[in-house]
Amino acid sequence: MAVQHDCDDYEDDAHECANCGGEGFTYGCSWDWQCDTYDEGEGTCLCTRRCEWCNPLTTAELAERSKLRDVLATALAKANVEEMRAEQGGKS
Repeated sequence: MAVQHDCDDYEDDAHECANCGGEGFTYGCSWDWQCDTYDEGEGTCLCTRRCEWCNPLTTAELAERSKLRDVLATALAKANVEEMRAEQGGKS
């Protein structure tokens, strides 16, 4: 005889965020004991990030993130060009 499981355990009344469980932040590390930056006193680590599901970024924060992406992309592109030039300079 087959065992039936109740797969419909979703509660419509639960209002916790599916990403952070209602804490308002998430961790980049899986377990507290895995993280080298975990602070036992504060109960946080450098891997702690705001949950963007229940605390979305503001327009100003989105603009700042876009500018930072542009700066990083420019720096990486310059590094690639310098590396290519160095490789070509070594070939004669």
